[in-house]
Amino acid sequence: MGTIEDKYFDRPAGEISLLPPIEVDPAKCALVIIDMQYHDAHADHGVVAALEKLHPGSTAYYAKRLSTVVPAIRRLLDHARATDLQIIHLVVGSDYQDLRDFNRRMRTWILDLQARAGMSDFYWTGSPTFRILDELTPLPHETVFRKRSFGAFNSTNFENLLHELGIETLLITGCVTNYCVETTVRDAADRGFSVVVIDEAVAGFDQASHDATLASFRGGFAAVVRSVEQMVTLLNEKRTRAGRKHFIAAE
Repeated sequence: MGTIEDKYFDRPAGEISLLPPIEVDPAKCALVIIDMQYHDAHADHGVVAALEKLHPGSTAYYAKRLSTVVPAIRRLLDHARATDLQIIHLVVGSDYQDLRDFNRRMRTWILDLQARAGMSDFYWTGSPTFRILDELTPLPHETVFRKRSFGAFNSTNFENLLHELGIETLLITGCVTNYCVETTVRDAADRGFSVVVIDEAVAGFDQASHDATLASFRGGFAAVVRSVEQMVTLLNEKRTRAGRKHFIAAE
């Protein structure tokens, strides 16, 4: 007999997967929103603006994708807030303008991109571009974790926080699909967490790399749910089966 999750997880016919079964228990889940800051998730600022300045047209797909991903994340965020689901915002940034606490490889490409584009301070915490997008601004009680690497586990005590909160499953949203999202997903899976990625709520720089990353996830790292509506329906169905009162439809 199949599980409730089987109705919602995207598994293309014929695709080989070694992913063990994932159970979504809302009481043990956290919505994780990755790097939805002006420096990474807005077409007019930071990395995106610099790349577009240097390579006109190169960020058109990403900018269009963000225009649907941001409201998708907001819908899931509203649902999480209405149902008391744990919410964790991950941000990337440094207290130092020279990014001395980033690893050398990461620091080098960021500073080089800034210099070539004639821009500055993408990831400095004192810069306006460090802020989370207004549409997704955390509420005062929500957890915000700052990292200094692509993956959340590599430069923070993120894992300890998850254990302290009793979190077993991460619902992943944010950007960029095959950079910070992918690193965090793989590291989470390696540490024994179950991971669900919401396709509609993650953004990649191009369709090919986005799709390839999701296929890799399904192969052994994370389940993929296509839409926010499906994710909300799954959460509500699990709450109903467990006799919990909190449920709300996706708008």
